[in-house]
Amino acid sequence: MKEVCAVVATYNRRELLEKCIWAILNQKNACCDTIVVDNGSEDGTEQLFSTVFKQDEIKYYNLGENLGSAGSQAWGIKEAVKCGYKYIWLMDDDVIPYDNSLEELLKADDELGGNWGILSSVAYWTDGSICESNRQKKSLFRFMNKEDYNKRFVKACMVSAASMFIKAKAVRDVGLPIAEYFFYTDDYEFSSRIGRKYPVYVVPASKVTHAMKANMKANLVKDTPDRLYRYEHLYRNDVHCYGQFGLKGYAYLSIKFLYTFLMVVLKEKHNKKKKICILIKGYHDGFRFRPVVERVKGEIMDFQKPEIH
Repeated sequence: MKEVCAVVATYNRRELLEKCIWAILNQKNACCDTIVVDNGSEDGTEQLFSTVFKQDEIKYYNLGENLGSAGSQAWGIKEAVKCGYKYIWLMDDDVIPYDNSLEELLKADDELGGNWGILSSVAYWTDGSICESNRQKKSLFRFMNKEDYNKRFVKACMVSAASMFIKAKAVRDVGLPIAEYFFYTDDYEFSSRIGRKYPVYVVPASKVTHAMKANMKANLVKDTPDRLYRYEHLYRNDVHCYGQFGLKGYAYLSIKFLYTFLMVVLKEKHNKKKKICILIKGYHDGFRFRPVVERVKGEIMDFQKPEIH
C-alpha cells in the first residue's frame, strides 16, 4: 500500500472519469492508489473497471444510489483513512491532473515540514484560464488574486475539492465532510473546519484542469430554470458553513443575501418570483439546519460497504 490514495467521486460521466483516472495513473515521479466512488451511475461507468482499468491500484465502489458529491466524497475519504493511507488526494470526476500535480504537492509537504492540514492545487479551465468556481478564498471576503498564483504557497481559508490534498490525521481530528450537504459548499465547510486547527495552503505549482461545461461560479440570476432546485442546497449550506465564523460569517451572509436579492430584482426577467423564493427558503432552511459531523472511529465501518467490482 502506498502513502497516498486518490479519491474520485463520480456520477454519469464515464468519459471524463476515464481521462481523470489515466491522468492519476500517469503521474511522474509520484504514485498513488485510487478509490473510485460511484453514485450509482447508469452510463456504463462500472464497465470501465472490468474492461479498461484492471490495475491493482484502483478500487471501485458502486454505492447504488446518488449521495451527492458531499456524501460520496465523505464515503471515499473515510474508506481511505480506515485503510491507513497517510494522505488523501480528493477530486471530482471532471478534474484532470497535470502529470506533475502530485509530485508538486509532495514537494510542498516536504518544504512545509508537514505542518499543514490541506494542500490545494490550482484549477484551470479548459481554455487555460483560472477556473472561477475553484478560486480559493484567503479570507471570508477575499479570493486569491492574480499575483498570488506566482507565489510558492498561499495561506487559505477555504479551498475547493478540485484537487484537495488532505492529511489523514487532520480528518481523524476534525471529522469528515458533511454528507448531509449533498452538494455545494461542502468543500468550503470541510476545509475551513480543518483550517481552524491546521494550516491550509494553496500550492500554485500543482495544477489541474477542471473540465466544467462553463467557467462560471454558481449564479442564481444567470442559471437556467432546470437547475434552480440546486440553489436551495447552496444557500442552506452557506448559512450553516459561514455561520460557524460568528459575526464575520453573518456579515458575509447578510451582504450576499442583499446583493443576490437586488441582482434578481434588477436583472431577472422571467423567473423573478421563483428565484426570490428560492433565496429566502435557502436562508430560512440554513438557520434550522443541524447536520452531523461524522468521525472516523477505529476500524468499524459506519457505512455499509458496497461490493467491489
